[in-house]
Amino acid sequence: MQNASIRGGNPLLRPASIALAMLSLSIGWGMRGNYGHETGAMMPGALCAIAISLFSAREDWRQRLPSFAVFGALGWGFGGSMSYMVPMGYTQSGEFASQIYGFVMVFLLGFLWSSMGVAGTAYAAAEEREKLTALYKPMSWVFATWALWTLLEPAVLRWYSGSMGLDAGRMFRQRNPFYWLDSDWLEASLALAAVCLFDLWDRRFAKAGRLIGFGAGGAAAGFAVQHGLAAAGLLDSLLAAIVQVEGDLAAINKATGQPYRAEELITNWPQVFTDLGPHLGWVLGLAAGLAVYFWLYGKFRSGASLIAHIAVGGLAVFVAGPVLLSNLFGGVGGFRMVPPRGDNWAMVLGYFLGMVLYMRKNGLAAVAAAGTIGGVLGGVGFMLAQFVKMLAWMPGNPLLTQDQATIQWWDHWRKTNWHSLVTEQFVGLLYGLATVLAMALVWRRTAARTDEPRVRRWTELWSVSFVVNGIAWMNLWKNVGDYTSERSGGFRSVPESMKLPLFGAVELSAEMWFHLLFGLFTALTIALLAAHRRKPLALVPASWLGKGQLLYVVFVWMLVIGNFDKALVSFTERRLVTEALIFVHALIATYLLLTAAPEAETVQTEEFSWAPWVRRALACGAAAVVLLTGVFVTVERGMYGDKPDGFGGGNKRFGPAADWRVKAIVKDRQHM
Repeated sequence: MQNASIRGGNPLLRPASIALAMLSLSIGWGMRGNYGHETGAMMPGALCAIAISLFSAREDWRQRLPSFAVFGALGWGFGGSMSYMVPMGYTQSGEFASQIYGFVMVFLLGFLWSSMGVAGTAYAAAEEREKLTALYKPMSWVFATWALWTLLEPAVLRWYSGSMGLDAGRMFRQRNPFYWLDSDWLEASLALAAVCLFDLWDRRFAKAGRLIGFGAGGAAAGFAVQHGLAAAGLLDSLLAAIVQVEGDLAAINKATGQPYRAEELITNWPQVFTDLGPHLGWVLGLAAGLAVYFWLYGKFRSGASLIAHIAVGGLAVFVAGPVLLSNLFGGVGGFRMVPPRGDNWAMVLGYFLGMVLYMRKNGLAAVAAAGTIGGVLGGVGFMLAQFVKMLAWMPGNPLLTQDQATIQWWDHWRKTNWHSLVTEQFVGLLYGLATVLAMALVWRRTAARTDEPRVRRWTELWSVSFVVNGIAWMNLWKNVGDYTSERSGGFRSVPESMKLPLFGAVELSAEMWFHLLFGLFTALTIALLAAHRRKPLALVPASWLGKGQLLYVVFVWMLVIGNFDKALVSFTERRLVTEALIFVHALIATYLLLTAAPEAETVQTEEFSWAPWVRRALACGAAAVVLLTGVFVTVERGMYGDKPDGFGGGNKRFGPAADWRVKAIVKDRQHM
């Protein structure tokens, strides 16, 4: 590999570059708190990646700016479904073992989130353009498959609830036949199916005839195994060994005053597996037969192999960990991070391992190393942010002082939205710092690619529309729920449905009106991008720096205004710390973006090895976790002893009051 040097040192380590990267991720992370999940996490990922591309002073990185935005967004999006509030609650619980465990898990969650986010950004920088742009083809197949399932899922669930005799009104998410420890296993499986279909198409269905044979053979074998085990009287023993009820049957169900019953609790397997009953064997056998076929004959070209590595890694770690190992850890609620909440952490850990394996096999050690180093920095940052929040809640805490004057003096301080201020926006700053520092290492150690032909220019248009239209739509449509939700006195800011002006026979929901109008905006965007490709529009700058600045400004202010719009219908002074700070940070970021971007310069290269950096990062990370956990828990217990701090701590991982014992998920009662 090669080492870059440039006049004036590494531009990503200049104060303006560091500040813009930190602010970009902080702005997006603050908004992510309002929108949540994978799509919310894409916003900060895209903004930070754009900032790094522009302030790198490398023209080859700037020419890849659309890909930086897409892969930065996707990388940070992987962690969006992990349950992270509960481990923070553990740290404030007053229960010693839970506090130790909580801080370690906070690090792990920060590591997983940052590692994939940084790796996505680094991939856009390090991969050859030919391979980078080729990946858009199988990636589009995955998105199309997910979109199709999104359209079909409501009908599938209605059919399922009817066929199983369930009340559709009580179709809680844990009653969803595909609910599996609140993980993204189905999305990963659909992605794997999509790249397998792409592989068939890409091979022009060569050897496709064997697919039927492998599928039929696998189904027959699966049928024989299931019914053979049943005939031998071994099936029940096997099920007892691998199926675990998720809860403590000796604990009391507060809703009934009686101990939990096994039949009312979920297990470590999805309901659909149980409902398939005698058909489960051949269904799993069919899947295994198809897997063997693609293992033997699949080519997985055009980057499809990367998607397959990530998907298989996620499924493998999830099944091996929270699912199969849970029986061995039944006394502590299973091999789970935050029981009874979701275990998508295992999926993301598998994604990370699959990504590392692919990158190392394909000469992209820089991506794997950057992800690891960025993950360590992000994990430590998350720990620090959680501790800062705990410190912020100490002044005037009634658990620490009985002086009413002191309590009253600090009352307004304590009512601040510290979660948003510290564990969203402040941790966003630290995540941004982790990203820019890791990418500064990549900048110094990847060869310039200025002579590559600009192949597949359509991917640039695809990327811009994905960011401006796709990411914005996936988040802003959630505003409609706030508009139409009923407030005190039956007031709604927007009616739930509205008639078409002049044509009263046409009445659509507010959400559908939003989708239609945003669809028109998307159509305009695509039309303008296509027109620009034929003949450059005067509005669009000629330089990649100018194009990137335009994209950043349009995108960030779309999101800032949309985020404020979401909060406006129920705005209180508590929201000022969130919305006003996001607004101010966006102003500063816009100024830095437009005034401080460095000019492009020539890059020189030299040899470099990543292995020592990765080893040092892992060693320092492990030492930091041990040291910080000891210090943070000592301070917290020194102030509160064995009691919660009064602002959190409603979660415990261990002991008789552990969440998995007293807050078990009941099939017929909604859970968050």
